[in-house]
Amino acid sequence: MLKPESAISLSRAPIGFKEFEGDRQFATTLARGLALLRCFTPDQPVLGNKDLVMRLGLPAATVSRLTYTLMCMGYLASTEHYGKYQLGAAVLSLALPLSSQFSALRREARPLMLALSEATGGTVSIGIRDRLNVVYIEAVRSWNKRIYPIEVGTSHSLAGTAIGRATLMSCRLSEREALLKQLQVKAPDEWEKYGLKLLENIQNHARLGCCVSVGEVYPDVQAVAVSLGRIQRGEAAAVNCSFQGRHLNAQWLIDDIAPQLQALVRQLT
Repeated sequence: MLKPESAISLSRAPIGFKEFEGDRQFATTLARGLALLRCFTPDQPVLGNKDLVMRLGLPAATVSRLTYTLMCMGYLASTEHYGKYQLGAAVLSLALPLSSQFSALRREARPLMLALSEATGGTVSIGIRDRLNVVYIEAVRSWNKRIYPIEVGTSHSLAGTAIGRATLMSCRLSEREALLKQLQVKAPDEWEKYGLKLLENIQNHARLGCCVSVGEVYPDVQAVAVSLGRIQRGEAAAVNCSFQGRHLNAQWLIDDIAPQLQALVRQLT
C-alpha cells in the first residue's frame, strides 16, 4: 500500500505534463526540476520557495529539495534576500551549445534584418517553436524606445503572435494539426483568446504568404511574419517584423511590410 507522501507525488505531475502521469519512462523528478527553472522570467528573476510552490503546485518539501539540488549544481544561485533564488551561471552555459548551432544563420541574417529594421522602424526577429510557445534566436531593432521585451531567448505565445503563427506554417501538416489540438487541450485560455484569429491566419496563409497579429497580445503592438521553413536541426522557424505605438493597420502590414520580409527570406533560403 502506498504511503500518503508517495500517493501525493504520483498525483502531482508537473503542470503541463499530465499526459505523462503513469509513464514509467518519464523522469518526473527531472521534469519537475526543469519546470522549476522555467518559472524564472525577465519580469520575475527572483523567486522563493513559496512562490515556486504556488507556480508548480508541488509540496513545499519537494520544492525545497529541488531548489537545494539546483543550487548545488549551479543552476540556481542565492540572492541578497534570504530564501530567494535566481538563475545560476550554469543555465547560461547550458544554452551556449544550442545557440552556437544557429550562429551561421544569425550571422547571415543579421545585416539583412538590420537593414529592414532601419527601413521600416520595426523590430525584426527570428523565432523557433518551444513546445506551445515561440522563442527568439535573433532580434534586431533600430531604436530602443520599447516597453515590451524582444531579446534573444524571449518567449511569446505560439497562438497569439504573428511569428508564432508563421512558425506553425513551417511545420508539417500533421505536426501543425497535432499542435492545434494541444493548444486547445493544454492551453485553453490561449485558445479562447487567439484561436479564431489563428485559424483565420492559417486559412489565409496560402493567399497572403504571411501571418499577422494586430493588437492581440499587446494593444499597441502589431506584427507580420513569414515562414522560414526548416532551419538547422530541422527546427520550424519564422521571421517577424513588429511595431509598437503606431496606428494599427493590418492591410499596411500585408501590403507593405510582408513583401520586404518575403524578400529577406528568399535571400536566406
